[in-house]
Amino acid sequence: MNVVLLFLHFVGLVMGFAGGIGSAVTMRFASGASAEGAAALKRLPPAFAKISAYGLVILWITGLILIWSVYGGPQNLPGLFWLKIVFVLILTGLNGWHHAIYAQIRRTGDPSRGERLKIIGPASGLSALLAMAVAVIVFN
Repeated sequence: MNVVLLFLHFVGLVMGFAGGIGSAVTMRFASGASAEGAAALKRLPPAFAKISAYGLVILWITGLILIWSVYGGPQNLPGLFWLKIVFVLILTGLNGWHHAIYAQIRRTGDPSRGERLKIIGPASGLSALLAMAVAVIVFN
C-alpha cells in the first residue's frame, strides 16, 4: 500500500512540475508569436495551472497519509521535515494566488492583471524545488 501511495506522491510531483514548465514554455513562445498566435497560446497556461493544482492536491493527500502509514504520525518525523512543510505551504499559497489571478482575468477580461504571474510562477517553482531538496535530505 505504501508503495502505491509513494508512486502517487511522485505522480503529483511530476504533475506539479509539468504544469509549471508547460506554462513557462508556452508564455515564452507567446511573447514572440504573432498577435493571433499569442492569443491562442495564452489560453494554455490556465490549463497547465490546473494540472499543477491537481498535482499539489495529490501531493497533500498522499503526503498526509504517508506521514501516518510510514512514520506513525508527525511527531515521529525529523525536525527538518517542517522546513519542507514551510516550502509546501508557500507553494500552496502561491498556487491559490495564481488561480485567483486567472479568475480575475476571466471575470474582468483584463489580461494586464496577469503581470504578477511573472513573479508568482518562478517563486512557485523555487518553492517546489526547495521543498523537494529538503525532502531528499530528510527522507534519504
